[in-house]
Amino acid sequence: MKIASKLLYGKMFFSLMAVLATASAAFAQGESATGTVSGVPNGGAYDYTIILNNTSSSVPIGSFWYSWTPNIPPFFYLPSVPTSASTPSGWSYFTDANSIQFSANAPANDVAPGNSIQFNYSASFSPAQLTGQAGYSYVYSGGIEGDPGAFVNVVTVPAPEPSSLGVLTAGFLTLAFAGHRKPR
Repeated sequence: MKIASKLLYGKMFFSLMAVLATASAAFAQGESATGTVSGVPNGGAYDYTIILNNTSSSVPIGSFWYSWTPNIPPFFYLPSVPTSASTPSGWSYFTDANSIQFSANAPANDVAPGNSIQFNYSASFSPAQLTGQAGYSYVYSGGIEGDPGAFVNVVTVPAPEPSSLGVLTAGFLTLAFAGHRKPR
C-alpha cells in the first residue's frame, strides 16, 4: 500500500510539474502586438482609427493602454486629452489624462493570437502632432497592469485615400444617372 501511495503521489507530482512547465512556457512567450493609427479631419476635430494586431503565437490580448508607458512616474504621450472614444462590442474604454485604456469586458472578448481589433477616438490634435512617443503603448493578456505586459509602438500612418478607380467609377455613375433623367 505504501509503495502504491508513493507511486501515485509521484505521478501526481510529475503531472503537476508538466502542467506548470507548459503554463510557464506559454506565459514566457508573452504578449506581442503591432499597431497603426490614422486620422481624418471632422470639422474642427480629427477622428482616429487604431488597428491593433495580436502577433503573439499563444497569448490573447485583454487590454491595451494607448499612448502610455509604465515608467515611474507613468508617462502620457498624446498631445492633449481625447474628446471621446469608442470600442467594439464587448470592450470598454477609459480616458486617463493624455492616454486611453481599452479593456475587454470578459476573456471571451480578448483579441486571439493572429487577430486584430479596431478602436476609435476623436481629438483636437492633428495626425501631424502624433510624433515622438505618442504611439508608445502597452498590451496586457488580462486587465490593465494585471501582468507585466508588452510594449508596442503604434505607428501613425496616412489615412487611406479613395482609389483612383473608385473616384472614376463614382463620377461615371453620377453622369450615367444624370443622363437618364426623364425630360418634363
